[in-house]
Amino acid sequence: MKTYLKHRITNLVDIKELMAIEYLDFAGKYAHYSESHNFWELCFVENGKLNVRIGTRHFTARKNQIFFVAPDSDHSYEAPPPKNSCKAFVVCFECQSQVLRVLEKSCLDLREDQIFLLRSIIEEAEHTFRMNDRDLLEIVEHPNLGGGQMIVLHLEHLLIDVLREISQNDTSGVIFLEKENFHAGLVKGVLEYFQEHIREKISLDDVCRKMNYSRSFLCKIFKQQTGESLLICFNRMKIEEAKKLLLETDLPAAKISDLLGFTDAKYFNTLFKKFAGKPPVIFRDTTPTA
Repeated sequence: MKTYLKHRITNLVDIKELMAIEYLDFAGKYAHYSESHNFWELCFVENGKLNVRIGTRHFTARKNQIFFVAPDSDHSYEAPPPKNSCKAFVVCFECQSQVLRVLEKSCLDLREDQIFLLRSIIEEAEHTFRMNDRDLLEIVEHPNLGGGQMIVLHLEHLLIDVLREISQNDTSGVIFLEKENFHAGLVKGVLEYFQEHIREKISLDDVCRKMNYSRSFLCKIFKQQTGESLLICFNRMKIEEAKKLLLETDLPAAKISDLLGFTDAKYFNTLFKKFAGKPPVIFRDTTPTA
């Protein structure tokens, strides 16, 4: 009997949730549109021109062009004079695939086949969802069978197609990182976030939201790359900061504990002894300063 090989498929783009699917008419309600949110936004200019600001970046998007807004990016749209008219189709979605980060600076002309994919998304959306009077996405009374899944499939197809196009034009080879480089970059980002918030109390959920990854994935990659968990690493970094404060200031250990976001001074002392080998007071008394 012939033996078949099983190939586990890893999704390059994996959309988890849809937040909004709608037209923005800049001759009416959306004459000026400005917001920031923690999910991706795709904007397709169907007609006219659109002045776009994403953070400090400004550009004009034209008919049949598409651009992307990354999570937590402040952005605003406005139709330029003299006509002040533009119609744009927007899809907001949650996706933790880091590869999408290459789309942050992209404003692309879509091919006919790519526009067809967008039209398929629009057609499915018209029979599956609607934006209610609170601008929230909700399912219509008699939705298309599998409509939500079809929208996601078309959207993932479009995104992969756009990423392929960018990849083919990337002669430098630096846009799409190898897995190991990507994982190292991810850990570097986490460590930088820890250092920025070293004197605060943060949760794993805070870190995952910042890095835009699930808890299980981020914990797994971080442990593989560093040999320790996210929490242990953050606590170790806090104790290193505590050592500096003990040697460079006259602050009592209890105050340093509070300053570093610990709610329990006893727990801080236990943790300090674990990482430093001695309690805070003894560490201060027995460690020579430079």
